[in-house]
Amino acid sequence: RKLNREGLEQLAEGLWALDLQWIPSIGNFLTVDVGREAAPVYEALLRLGVIVRPLANYGLPNHLRVTVGTKAQNARFLESMALVLGQ
Repeated sequence: RKLNREGLEQLAEGLWALDLQWIPSIGNFLTVDVGREAAPVYEALLRLGVIVRPLANYGLPNHLRVTVGTKAQNARFLESMALVLGQ
């Protein structure tokens, strides 16, 4: 639980720094609004080796599901998001 909480905090801080919104969670994932159609963001992340889940099939075309990982995995995701979003 502690590692999950710390991971959620790390992701939340990083997403805030990228000016992205997310749905708060107590689980092991976040639902992130990427502010645009998520499919191209998903595909770009996948090409970088970062696996997330697009949520268009659930009525959320601008959202990705991001699983909380290790500190290093979370950092890689955040760095990749910044690259993909041009920040």
